Amino acid sequence: MVERRPHDRKQQILAAAGDLFRERGYHNVSVADVAAEVGITAPALYRHFRNKPDLLHSAVQAGLDSLFATVSESEDLKALLTNLSSSVSRRRGLFLLWQREARHLPAQQRELMRAQVKDVAARVAALIRAERPELHDGDEYLLGWSVIAVFGSISGHRVALGRRQMEALLYALAERVVLARVGVSESRDQPQGRPVSVTLPRRELLLIEAIRLFDERGYQSVNTEEIGEAAGTTGPNVYNHFDAKVDLLVAAVSRGGERRRLGAAQAMTEAGSPDEALIGLLKAHIDFAITERHLLGVLISELDQLPDKFRKTCEQSQREYLGLWVQVLDEVKPGLTPAEARITVSAALTVVENAVRTGRLRRRPDLAERLAEIGTAVLLGN
Repeated sequence: MVERRPHDRKQQILAAAGDLFRERGYHNVSVADVAAEVGITAPALYRHFRNKPDLLHSAVQAGLDSLFATVSESEDLKALLTNLSSSVSRRRGLFLLWQREARHLPAQQRELMRAQVKDVAARVAALIRAERPELHDGDEYLLGWSVIAVFGSISGHRVALGRRQMEALLYALAERVVLARVGVSESRDQPQGRPVSVTLPRRELLLIEAIRLFDERGYQSVNTEEIGEAAGTTGPNVYNHFDAKVDLLVAAVSRGGERRRLGAAQAMTEAGSPDEALIGLLKAHIDFAITERHLLGVLISELDQLPDKFRKTCEQSQREYLGLWVQVLDEVKPGLTPAEARITVSAALTVVENAVRTGRLRRRPDLAERLAEIGTAVLLGN
């Protein structure tokens, strides 16, 4: 008896590839790994996809097409939140694939995808504007991106809830964003000041450029020649300051973790109540994200490239950081289950992190104030 190929084999391959790219990172996954996950051979996979880049492109594009269709088919804001709650709870990995792995695609493909993502954000913003015509110009776009961030936040963790519970919680968190009270700051229309020109030591300049390149292109897509050139020197000169490329990554992650820890510690020390502690943590995270967005990007996307022992230490530090937020949130707003609290905290953090990594939003002089308002709404409700 001849065994027939399943009619949805291509979709099975895409789903398996998306999961593996999300869990291990694009460079750590081979075509053979994907094929084995589906239960086929690599040659059988090549009947559907030309190579691994084609597989990555198809996996990301399929997710973006699904997101675009969900948003386009939503006639009003309530329908949008309902549809997104249902779709993303079943397909968690898209946001992380787009944010982290799409960097490895050719520039032309990324630009086409970026245009599609911007179109999605614009459609969400238009539905928010229709619901809240009193908003100041541009605020609907910030809220639209924040809604997308709430739904995308579950891509970055494995916290589980029942399907209906997850959908209800995501709907509630996104609705808090939509209804957030957004003020007007004096700094809203003021131009941002020019950066101060300072001559940095060579080691520091190398580290700064490495952090930027690791964030923009991924650790494995950057070599020491490129780092040296970006810092105004040569690749071999990198080794006068760092023994190996991985030492640049270790130094970057160490710096990011320490700066984030110090900000949280200061917020807790200065707080006179749990409410003040929670808002202090939020403002400290916003400040860190705005001033160190490339460093933040490395913390989000490159931990899997670290040596095992150091990676486990960093992951433990990340768990402790999130645990502190959950503990404080529980004191301010008791009654949430640990899973609900972690999902809520993750949504608030992702709103901040997504905004500082989106060019149009990052250029707002009042971004810190607006993110504090939106983040507070996500954590506590309106």
